[in-house]
Amino acid sequence: MARKFSDPTGGASANTQPVRQERAVFVVAPDSTFLERVFSICGDPPVAAPRFPTIEALADALTEFERLPLAFVLLVAPAGSDVDIPELRHLRLEFPQIVIIAVLEACDQQSALRLQSIGVHGILLPPFERVSLGREIATAVPNVPNFKRHPDLMRRASVRFDFVIPSDLTYVIGINYHISSLLKEFGYPPQDTRVNIPLACDEAITNAIVHGNGSDADKKVSIHIYVSQNRFRIRVRDEGEGFDLSEVSNPTQGEALMRSSGRGVYLMRNIMDLVEFKDGGRVVELEKRNANGSENGGRTA
Repeated sequence: MARKFSDPTGGASANTQPVRQERAVFVVAPDSTFLERVFSICGDPPVAAPRFPTIEALADALTEFERLPLAFVLLVAPAGSDVDIPELRHLRLEFPQIVIIAVLEACDQQSALRLQSIGVHGILLPPFERVSLGREIATAVPNVPNFKRHPDLMRRASVRFDFVIPSDLTYVIGINYHISSLLKEFGYPPQDTRVNIPLACDEAITNAIVHGNGSDADKKVSIHIYVSQNRFRIRVRDEGEGFDLSEVSNPTQGEALMRSSGRGVYLMRNIMDLVEFKDGGRVVELEKRNANGSENGGRTA
């Protein structure tokens, strides 16, 4: 018989007991009825985990920690489209060390790609009878590389590589994987490596696929990447008709505040040090300096 889930914390004391543990588990569930049903079906639910109704409420609670331990977040919602993507991005920006696992009744491809690009570790779908939440949490720790890195290699090196991909969002995650791995090797700050730069690249490439090429599989997106100790650069070109940048509204003002889309340009400009649109909007170039780098000690483009 599946175990029933109870909430001994009442969702109130979110920053007490977990602080003293080596790892902490938090639950975000906008729909409490759905949460009860899922946790009554899944094996080994975290019965003592503090609950939060929104991602924003969890983020506010995490700011109270003096030192956040290895933490896992179970994001439980009926559908991937129900997840508050802007707040999830904010959570990843503020707390890049947490591991997020989404437990969803349904998730379309675009929502899944968005969640994974932001840094969701795993997406668990029905049948929930086969899901052990305890096992998923226990095995969610990132793998350790088998190869030893040369401590001086990245100080003396730079890397350039190109991708030409069809207008298919499934390729974006793979590109961000390579970008994140290289940034880590070149010693970029963890927040830039895990969240900031991959988020900006996701927006640039996704915009090229969806808005530039209209998701037309016959059209290609060209991506040129440069990484050194000092800076990261990416150039994304689509085969679309371009756009007028002056017609892109500020998502922090007026009616745009209520829209769930149209924040890509704003996001890129807030994350990167340089954002330039060229060739009538068909090309976007992004640059981010390495806060841990040395302009005098490394090579530049």
